[in-house]
Amino acid sequence: MKKLVIFFAAFFLIYSPCTYACAETQTPIMGEGILSAKQMYIYLISNNNPNGINPIDEKYAAEFVNAVIKYSEAEGVRSDVAFALIMKETGFLNYGGDVMPVQNNFGGLGATGGGVSGASFDDMDTGILAVVQHLKCYATDEALNEECVDPRFSDSLRGKAPYVEWLGYADNPNGTGWAVPGDGYGQSILTMIETISLIDDSNIKMPRTSNINEGEIINFILLAAAIVLLARVIKPLLFQKKY
Repeated sequence: MKKLVIFFAAFFLIYSPCTYACAETQTPIMGEGILSAKQMYIYLISNNNPNGINPIDEKYAAEFVNAVIKYSEAEGVRSDVAFALIMKETGFLNYGGDVMPVQNNFGGLGATGGGVSGASFDDMDTGILAVVQHLKCYATDEALNEECVDPRFSDSLRGKAPYVEWLGYADNPNGTGWAVPGDGYGQSILTMIETISLIDDSNIKMPRTSNINEGEIINFILLAAAIVLLARVIKPLLFQKKY
């Protein structure tokens, strides 16, 4: 009986997808990132090709980084993981594969190869939020905090890759993953984060950006127009002469 217990214990340790010890050595996708906005900004602007198909300026780079941080914090996802994954998937926003810059698809969502370009998003903010939400989809079964914009969000993927190391299909014990075959995919993201963390950002200045996205600006303009129109209707009623 004792030998049988030892056998099953050994079997569990060898074939279990992840033991407590495994969890202690893996890197959770959920949580706070270790990179500063300035470190991510200088990494992006330094690696984007000014002569490529999608050259970006310093203002766009700053807005992009701030948006990654904003939406990652909103969903509880590590901003450094989201940023590094986007850098890997888009080649520092240089693209060159099936996905085109105009799609605002920063994670290759739906781009399965063979010329399939995948999903498209109306603007930068929506595209970034989609990547963050897809990471959250893999990482946990917690509800989204923002309206779902991720077209690949699926209950079948919930919690199947709680660790960065499991984002590659080949490295995921649950038989799924962001990248296929994805051998070493998650580790490459962690290596990139480590590289960025070594950047000295003490003398880096980022361009000032607005925290208001295009959608919020449009809503503000519509609200202001409605107030003006309402005022024109009400004013004559308030000051009309009485006889």
